[in-house]
Amino acid sequence: RGESMRRLGQFAEIIVGVAFLWAGIVKLMDPSAFLSAILTYEVFSYKVSVIASLGVPYLELCVGACLVFRVMKGGARMLAVGLLVVFIILLSQAAMRGLDVDCGCFGSSAKSSEAGFFWPIARDLLMLVGIGLGIIAGGNANGSREK
Repeated sequence: RGESMRRLGQFAEIIVGVAFLWAGIVKLMDPSAFLSAILTYEVFSYKVSVIASLGVPYLELCVGACLVFRVMKGGARMLAVGLLVVFIILLSQAAMRGLDVDCGCFGSSAKSSEAGFFWPIARDLLMLVGIGLGIIAGGNANGSREK
């Protein structure tokens, strides 16, 4: 039972890692579209939005690579959780304010308000569950029980 749970946790984290890699690559392919998406949330100044549009994709790539290749797992888990919580907060505040936003998550041109905010928020919550499975099955957030 313990070995199968450990493998499930690893698999879940690898899936989350692939999602982060995909998101980072898509954003790097069209940084101006990602900047536009950030601006639709009406939360950050233009300067902060530019910095985020340049930095977040690289952070996603690093987190994704660490989760997929099983290195620096503790830090990658903490960063993934932090990013996902920020994404959920941004999506939730946009939904509550009735904003017509482009999620910016995976380069989709579909507006969150047209498709509803449910799927992007649910997807991020599922990724949090995946990280949680990895922590529960393989060790704490700093990886101390990992083999």
